[in-house]
Amino acid sequence: MTNKEILKLFSSSYAQARAKFMQAAAVRALPVTSFVLPLQGAQGETLATDVVFDGPVDAASLLIVISGVHGVEGYCGSAIQTGLLSLGLPERIRADAGVAVMHVHAANPFGFSHSRRVTQENVDLNRNFVDFSAPLPVNTDYADVHDLLLPETWPPRPDNEARLGAYVDRVGQRGLQRAMSMGQYGFEDGLFFGGAGPTWSNRTFRRILREFAIGREHIASIDIHTGLGPYGLGERIFVAPRTPSFSNARANGGAS
Repeated sequence: MTNKEILKLFSSSYAQARAKFMQAAAVRALPVTSFVLPLQGAQGETLATDVVFDGPVDAASLLIVISGVHGVEGYCGSAIQTGLLSLGLPERIRADAGVAVMHVHAANPFGFSHSRRVTQENVDLNRNFVDFSAPLPVNTDYADVHDLLLPETWPPRPDNEARLGAYVDRVGQRGLQRAMSMGQYGFEDGLFFGGAGPTWSNRTFRRILREFAIGREHIASIDIHTGLGPYGLGERIFVAPRTPSFSNARANGGAS
């Protein structure tokens, strides 16, 4: 693809991104399975997580490409998915009837449309896939800064800024970042809230896996995010338990 063609893959709204993704699937005569969220988008548009399966339906090996887990980060992921659909599977993969790619477009359509990181429940979806039947993780450090990060008056009063500055002096910028970004389950209106239960996006993604992924021998996933590292640089991030299967995936360039 030329630079001009690549730029055309990017969109300025969720509605436009969804239309381009679905058009790319239509050109290849690939069906789109849509899971509609019963809320309106920022432009009054339909909100949905759309799934396109590219390859043999009985493929033993499946690559799952996900966009928009953090809604506002969906623009890059959507462009990549649309480009991959436009290009089609590489010849060496098409020749192997045991490999398929499944695109999950806009895992968090509300956040994508409304330019928010979180879902309609104010949940950071990355922190929602936990066992809610077990005791939830406790982030005591976040409890120390919640009222400072979300003060009752806005803009923050000077005394609030001073107290937050004192906290940073004590724990450092990394300490503040850790307190916020580790996620928390005690403040529903707070930052990086993991939820009080599985969100619509969580339940929908599990439904997608049940419909399209069960019975595969091998599954890999690429969950596309933005916001870290230098501008325009792709950075691989992998976080998983230290088990033989995950170690092998990491050694071979797996992403999560």
